[in-house]
This record gives sequence, structure tokens and C-alpha cells, in this order.
Amino acid sequence: MIMINLFVNSRYLVDRKLLRERAEKFLAAHQIEAAIVDIHIVGTRKIKALNEQIGHQGVTDVLSFPQYDPGEGDFTLPPGVPRHLGDIAINFNEAVKQARKKGKLVDEMLWFYAEHGLLHLLGFHHDDGMEADYVKPELHW
Repeated sequence: MIMINLFVNSRYLVDRKLLRERAEKFLAAHQIEAAIVDIHIVGTRKIKALNEQIGHQGVTDVLSFPQYDPGEGDFTLPPGVPRHLGDIAINFNEAVKQARKKGKLVDEMLWFYAEHGLLHLLGFHHDDGMEADYVKPELHW
């Protein structure tokens, strides 16, 4: 079972169904059969505060907070309990700005950032050449 929890302020118009379905398909394409991921759609102040909590300055578009390090081995969970992969925080205002700039729908930009965050939760990192080495499944818009 894959469970995608979305936490969205009511003032942000988000296609929750689209994000959930794409995230579930993305994880399934990566052979993840049971997992929980929390996706938070937040504003500029919140993303800035979260970014500063991890030692960075300013506003960013997406942050991911993995709950475990895949390189450290498997943590045993009781049968039937899905692993909580982690949390993703997406800056709604940045998604709107980039959607306008690139001629995309806001929901497409939100998915782009969610996909990026999911890659981090699965253990792909910029330092490892994430963009150059990662071959995306046929789910990307």
C-alpha cells in the first residue's frame, strides 16, 4: 500500500488527486510497494523558515526530509506497516511563478517539484549527479 498524505492550505488551489496519483505511480515504477509520503504545499514564509532550520538561507522551491538513509540498511518494521519515506515541502508561490515563466499549469510545476522531492527521498542526490544519471520512468510530463 502506498499512501500519499497531502497537507494543503485551503487558499492554495491544488489538484490533490493528480498529485496523489502521480506520486503513487512514480513510487510503484521504482518498485516501492508499501510507503507513506507526506507532501506539504506551503507559502514563502514557511519554506524560508524550513530552509533556515536546515542551515540554508532564503527561499527555495522544494525541500525533502527523508526519514531514513537507504545506504544504512533496512529498518525492520512489523508486517503490513509501510515505511514512512519522509516529507516534502513545496513552495506554492514559486510553483506559480515558474508556471507562468515556463507556460505550464501550476499543478504541473507542483508535480515537477514533488517528483524532485521523491527522488531525494529515494536516495538520489545532487552531489551524486542526480540530474545527469537519473533516467525518469515514462511518467514525467
